[in-house]
Amino acid sequence: MLRAMRIVAALAVFIGLNLFFFGFAEGSGCLAQIQFAPACLAFNFIVIGVVAGVTLLMGRIYCSVVCPLGIFQDIVLRLRKLFARQSFSYHRGHPVMRAVFAVVFVVLALCGCAALAGLIEPYGAYGRFATHLFEPLAAMCANAAADLAARGGHPCILKSEIFVRGWSALGVAGISFAALTVLAAWRGRLFCNTVCPVGAVLGLLSAKAPFKIRLDAAKCVKCGLCAKACKAECIDVANGTVDQSRCVRCFNCLGTCKKEALSWK
Repeated sequence: MLRAMRIVAALAVFIGLNLFFFGFAEGSGCLAQIQFAPACLAFNFIVIGVVAGVTLLMGRIYCSVVCPLGIFQDIVLRLRKLFARQSFSYHRGHPVMRAVFAVVFVVLALCGCAALAGLIEPYGAYGRFATHLFEPLAAMCANAAADLAARGGHPCILKSEIFVRGWSALGVAGISFAALTVLAAWRGRLFCNTVCPVGAVLGLLSAKAPFKIRLDAAKCVKCGLCAKACKAECIDVANGTVDQSRCVRCFNCLGTCKKEALSWK
């Protein structure tokens, strides 16, 4: 049930944000205003406080429900599962690397290098995909639908103009899209737990969250099914621990355990 609720909420947020990026639903702009990194840069203390409070209480639910780049990576993993058997394994975290990337992001932001900082900031990275890659494709689909409607005697759909906002920007978006797609298909949420500055901050806040994935050592038979389903690669079955700072609360692991050794409470 938790996993189903998370998927429904994430899809609603993802669709709303994309409609906003494509210019089809200006009302979805409220979803852009609750993104953590832009809120920090704009000193929006209400959004910062709400996201931080939820993370302190329940962990990194933001990363699986609100972050568009996180949801995009989940979609990549779902598509990968259609063509190849999906299996992960536990890997140790990289806290030093996470801290370095977070410091680099802050320095770039303070120096006014927003374009460079946006390469590793999740909302900016996905926004680049949406505006430079997905929006032209959406316009092409809308125009194709308009042509079909016109041929059928119902010229009621207006055509959209297709914008290409500079070939250099398009190239950067294409390279970022390819790199993050390959990384997600290979190691799940590795970007979120190694490069993403938002993941670094929320990881610190979620490390001691009272609501968390708990592994009951008395029930665990160390079959490893939960670790294979964990896209954050944070469940250490051998030692019976879960790295709460890297867990993105996707709840994929809960339904895999036959002994009910895993719970979120």
